[in-house]
Amino acid sequence: MAKRVRAFEVPYVKGFHDALYHEQRFRINVWRSFWRLLYYQPMFRSRCAACGPNLYIDHSGQGMPWIEGDPRIVIGARVKIYDRITIGSLTVGENPSVTIGDDTELVAPVGIFVGKEVRIGSHCIIGSSLISDNPGHNVDFRRRAQRLSKLLIGTVEIGDHVWAGYQSVIVGNVKVGTGAVVGMRAVVTKSVPPFCIVSGNPARIIYKLPIPPEMIETLGEEAYRKYREAAVGD
Repeated sequence: MAKRVRAFEVPYVKGFHDALYHEQRFRINVWRSFWRLLYYQPMFRSRCAACGPNLYIDHSGQGMPWIEGDPRIVIGARVKIYDRITIGSLTVGENPSVTIGDDTELVAPVGIFVGKEVRIGSHCIIGSSLISDNPGHNVDFRRRAQRLSKLLIGTVEIGDHVWAGYQSVIVGNVKVGTGAVVGMRAVVTKSVPPFCIVSGNPARIIYKLPIPPEMIETLGEEAYRKYREAAVGD
């Protein structure tokens, strides 16, 4: 009898339960939009040194990105950020800053930990689980107990039109060139030339994308030279 009671289920009624589903989705979206517009987005803007128009924080339960410490945050126009994101400044760093360019989207969950500077360009899609301008703690257990040295802190610079795949990691003093693609779960510990696809741990070039002619001048001579010299397997 207990098993029968536990297994009881109200049958699906065509039309009625379809309407209930859409009503539930509509109610949740309206409720989240209300809090996003009147509460979370203005609060997030209050923590930014500059924030462009048409910011969109995708409210999926947390409400707004978690900000640890007091980093200097600069957000461009039409940026979309999921709320399950952490932006943290390291206490060992000085004046840490995070810059996100126009029309860039940061999908959840992303952790950005900055001791000096992290710059993300425009028109990017960032699905990385971790972006950090330092390699973390020392592998030597005796030195690991000490604080992270300022000498290890560099700058992470992610160019325009970069796609960083799901759960990828970008750490250290590195530059990811314009148009590059970082594969899913790739670990980037050295600079990536523009318009190259990298994958693996550590990340290596697996393919070179063709550069549109109109982008060559935009890249500049130095970046274009790095693209030409890059070889698959580097």
